[in-house]
Amino acid sequence: MSTEPPPFAIDAITVISFVFMLALLIVAYLISLSALPKSSNFTIRFIFIWHLFDALTHLILEASFLYHSFFSYTPDRKHYGAQYSSAPFALIWQEYAKADSRWAVADPVVVAIELPTVLLEGPGAAYICYLLAKGSPNVWFWILVVAVGEIYGGWMTFAPEWLTGSPALETSNFMYNEIAKGLGLAKRQEQGKKAL
Repeated sequence: MSTEPPPFAIDAITVISFVFMLALLIVAYLISLSALPKSSNFTIRFIFIWHLFDALTHLILEASFLYHSFFSYTPDRKHYGAQYSSAPFALIWQEYAKADSRWAVADPVVVAIELPTVLLEGPGAAYICYLLAKGSPNVWFWILVVAVGEIYGGWMTFAPEWLTGSPALETSNFMYNEIAKGLGLAKRQEQGKKAL
């Protein structure tokens, strides 16, 4: 019996996932047009769009991961996570989990990281947008705070995988392999598998 995952295929959920992320980016851009002064330069507009996109991603998409981690489960309630639901956002997480299986279930490391990310980083990024719109000089301090949180969250999401040979990451097909290379994980996973 083969343990090979199915090959990457662009199906409806894949397209919906990419369209959803693009829609968040477009919404952030459109809001920047009305929230920022017309005289705002490219840098300020870019920072606003980036942080609003970040806030929307945390507060909508990643919050849905937490929801499914706590409220989607098997009938006996022994297993939790997006893979136990057919809700629209659960399907997006099931698609993402094809590249990193930890996102299909309520992985305790990922849930522990996503809680402060959703509850602090999302509102923090939205607050940065508010400060940019008001022209507050305090914005630079909060940009630094959110950036440090994002870097730490990214590190804590992937460091456990690196330290264990990346068993949850799928890099056997082109699409997932390229995503992993973009994150610097593919080589680490190959080294981890050789060590085992």
